[in-house]
Amino acid sequence: TGLPFIKIKEALLQNENNPEKAKTWLLEMAEQQNWSKAQKLSSRATAQGLVGIFSGSDFVSMVSVQCETDFVSKNSKFVDLVHQSSLALQTSKINGILSPENGLSSLYNHQKVSDLVLAAVGSLGENIQPKSFYIHKLQSGNQTYASYVHRRSNNEHDDFILGAIGSAVVFEDLQDAALGTTIAQHIAGSDSTADLLAQPLLQDESVTVGQLCKEHNFRIVDHCRMCANET
Repeated sequence: TGLPFIKIKEALLQNENNPEKAKTWLLEMAEQQNWSKAQKLSSRATAQGLVGIFSGSDFVSMVSVQCETDFVSKNSKFVDLVHQSSLALQTSKINGILSPENGLSSLYNHQKVSDLVLAAVGSLGENIQPKSFYIHKLQSGNQTYASYVHRRSNNEHDDFILGAIGSAVVFEDLQDAALGTTIAQHIAGSDSTADLLAQPLLQDESVTVGQLCKEHNFRIVDHCRMCANET
């Protein structure tokens, strides 16, 4: 359980030395304590955090999770929370931006994201707030995606990237992956994703995003941008 021996002993005494009942009792107590701590911390400002993007074989998912300090944002437990939250979104039946309710109710190893957050709050002692959730499951064989993060952070998870700002873009009929990365970088670097096709490309302002798509015969199906410290 990772809990002190004295807590395990207390749980066994409370449950007639039955290990399974003691484990259930411990988990319930831990959840109650984490919820209480989360309530007390909920008014504290969350000015730091990370955007995480997971690259699946047939989907791309992205989450933004905020915390109070840069120190916690670099903690492996916080990184794990962002990673697990991004993976959990593949259980969603929705394509696109998810509501907070849908995102928090997504499951990772049979646990809701909301429960993972409570556990992280209990462990790290900071206000932690998932802000945004996005997933796109590819609909056909000619769909692909690209993703990009700005101010990239290191992590130990495969097919997963972390940063301060992230973008994910879904394409149809894209043949050149480098062009996809170029557009993902453009979206991450833009203040707005409105009227994307009309925007001059950040890497070459003589060309708009729409002109680039037309010249190379592909189209943008969907896109999303997240910033970790957005209010």
